[in-house]
Amino acid sequence: MFASKIMNGFGPLAGVKVVELADWVAGPAGVRMLGEFGAEIIKVENPKGDPQRTQCWGFGGKNTERCDPTYENVNANKDWISLNLKTEEGMAIMMELLAEADVFVNGLRNKALVKLGLDWETLHEKFPRLIWCQMRGYGEWGAMKDEPGYDAVCWGARGGVNATFRQAGESPATAPQAFGDFNASSIFAGGICAALYGREKSGVGEKVVINLYHVAVWAQTFGIQSAQFGAQYPNHRTRVNNPFNNTYQSKDGVWFLICMPDYNRYYPSMMKMLGQEDMLDNEQASTLNGVAENKLQPFVISKIEAGFATRDYEEWDRILLEEQVPHQKLFDMHDIMADEECYDNDLLRRYDSIDFGPRVFNTTPIRFGSWGDPPLILGKPIGYHTERLLKARGYTDEQIADREEKGAIRCWHGENLDEDVVPVLKSKRQVNGEAPCKWE
Repeated sequence: MFASKIMNGFGPLAGVKVVELADWVAGPAGVRMLGEFGAEIIKVENPKGDPQRTQCWGFGGKNTERCDPTYENVNANKDWISLNLKTEEGMAIMMELLAEADVFVNGLRNKALVKLGLDWETLHEKFPRLIWCQMRGYGEWGAMKDEPGYDAVCWGARGGVNATFRQAGESPATAPQAFGDFNASSIFAGGICAALYGREKSGVGEKVVINLYHVAVWAQTFGIQSAQFGAQYPNHRTRVNNPFNNTYQSKDGVWFLICMPDYNRYYPSMMKMLGQEDMLDNEQASTLNGVAENKLQPFVISKIEAGFATRDYEEWDRILLEEQVPHQKLFDMHDIMADEECYDNDLLRRYDSIDFGPRVFNTTPIRFGSWGDPPLILGKPIGYHTERLLKARGYTDEQIADREEKGAIRCWHGENLDEDVVPVLKSKRQVNGEAPCKWE
């Protein structure tokens, strides 16, 4: 069954049709968000498939021809068609899809788009109401505009993340794969929704463009502003500018973070709580400007470290909660997956993978009060819906076979992976009968 049929009119974007011609992560993840908002998504792949399908081993994962948990996460709630756009027949089908679409999302570089006739100018002339959206590595102008880019390069390296998210004097940090992609995808989805709203007023389609480098620079706004006053990045935790926004270690070796931005206000109560009453009369250490002007960061942090080193984390956790100090143990991936908070609030969903057994699946962050938790339909193999989508448009079995023989399309000839075999994923509250499934 088509994902759009399973959605059954769910979500504020029900009725919006999106055609996606984007590989890897950032663009497809943004489209996935639109799918969870209720849009109908048709993902177009070439006959070899999205190269992201082969990448899970590089993340430390595993896959089969029919199942790749990392790829399924990026591409939930979509219908799948495989077209060879270098053939006349394949491009004809693409144009049929675009003629019906509200949104076209691509992750190609401009030269390829112009060659295919899928650039903004060409498509805007053919389909004036179509919203044209592009995910880029770098911006549209400047020396890097035609260069390839992934989040590791544009976001992690050039965007300063790998160099500044480390302790001074240590080797560069290695962020989880696609960290920047998923951040960019959320902004991308927001821009597309804004363009849809704008079209309701103007009746004319819009061009929506985002690039990974800009996302990284935007996220580092405070760092860029403070660096102009001499702040050092990367920094070391013993020299952070606000000692109350830092990581510390308890007596039993647990690392945790406290975040008290209003240092001046809470200085007396924090020092009392930490058993550092001798610091109460230290006027230079009691304000952030005094700490900065007198370079007292290492001294103040050492006093806080000494205080936290007197008790185990479990006891500090209780005290910090009582004192209303925002704090949290530093989680790793396994801590997150074991955290019931993730399931109570539908950050993650438990399910049984058809090939890999018990797994957890990420959800997107936005929820709409009148719709509740969305259905999640796992991604499918290359060309899984090609035959069905073409038949729905009036193509005969003979026409489909002819186009497949010519290499213009690719159809899935494997086993049935519809939702009677691979169920729709529900949230914990839906499984427990505590929340409705609005699509059913």
